Amino acid sequence: MRWEEAKALLGAYRLIAHLRKVPLALASNSLREYIDAKISHHKGWKECFLAILGSDQVKSGKPAPDM
Repeated sequence: MRWEEAKALLGAYRLIAHLRKVPLALASNSLREYIDAKISHHKGWKECFLAILGSDQVKSGKPAPDM
Protein backbone atom coordinates (compact mmCIF):
# COMPACT_ATOMS: atom_id res chain seq x y z
CA MET A 1 0.00 0.00 0.00
CA ARG A 2 1.07 3.58 -0.49
CA TRP A 3 0.34 4.44 3.17
CA GLU A 4 3.82 3.32 4.16
CA GLU A 5 5.15 6.19 2.04
CA ALA A 6 2.78 8.83 3.40
CA LYS A 7 4.45 11.51 5.47
CA ALA A 8 2.81 13.29 8.38
CA LEU A 9 1.92 16.92 7.80
CA LEU A 10 4.44 19.46 9.02
CA GLY A 11 3.92 19.96 12.74
CA ALA A 12 1.77 16.84 13.26
CA TYR A 13 4.24 15.06 15.54
CA ARG A 14 4.77 18.23 17.55
CA LEU A 15 1.01 18.79 17.92
CA ILE A 16 0.37 15.21 19.05
CA ALA A 17 3.23 15.43 21.56
CA HIS A 18 1.82 18.72 22.87
CA LEU A 19 -1.67 17.22 23.28
CA ARG A 20 -0.43 14.04 25.00
CA LYS A 21 -2.41 14.73 28.19
CA VAL A 22 -5.61 15.74 26.39
CA PRO A 23 -8.11 12.91 25.74
CA LEU A 24 -8.23 12.45 21.96
CA ALA A 25 -10.42 10.42 19.61
CA LEU A 26 -10.05 9.76 15.90
CA ALA A 27 -13.06 9.50 13.58
CA SER A 28 -12.67 8.85 9.88
CA ASN A 29 -14.72 7.86 6.86
CA SER A 30 -12.07 5.22 6.21
CA LEU A 31 -12.62 1.62 7.26
CA ARG A 32 -11.18 0.86 10.68
CA GLU A 33 -8.59 -1.55 9.26
CA TYR A 34 -7.36 1.20 6.92
CA ILE A 35 -7.11 3.70 9.78
CA ASP A 36 -5.02 1.23 11.78
CA ALA A 37 -2.77 0.61 8.79
CA LYS A 38 -2.31 4.33 8.14
CA ILE A 39 -1.46 5.39 11.68
CA SER A 40 0.67 2.34 12.48
CA HIS A 41 3.47 3.87 10.42
CA HIS A 42 3.67 6.84 12.78
CA LYS A 43 5.35 5.86 16.04
CA GLY A 44 3.13 6.32 19.09
CA TRP A 45 0.10 7.72 17.28
CA LYS A 46 -2.28 4.81 17.87
CA GLU A 47 -1.65 5.00 21.62
CA CYS A 48 -2.59 8.71 21.66
CA PHE A 49 -6.26 8.05 20.93
CA LEU A 50 -8.72 6.82 23.55
CA ALA A 51 -11.14 5.91 20.77
CA ILE A 52 -10.69 5.23 17.08
CA LEU A 53 -13.80 4.96 14.93
CA GLY A 54 -14.08 4.00 11.28
CA SER A 55 -17.00 4.29 8.89
CA ASP A 56 -17.64 0.55 9.12
CA GLN A 57 -18.37 0.91 12.85
CA VAL A 58 -21.32 3.31 12.59
CA LYS A 59 -24.66 3.27 10.80
CA SER A 60 -23.99 6.57 8.99
CA GLY A 61 -20.57 8.10 8.40
CA LYS A 62 -19.55 11.74 8.23
CA PRO A 63 -21.12 14.24 8.29
CA ALA A 64 -23.91 12.35 10.09
CA PRO A 65 -23.93 12.75 13.89
CA ASP A 66 -23.12 9.03 14.28
CA MET A 67 -19.54 9.84 13.50
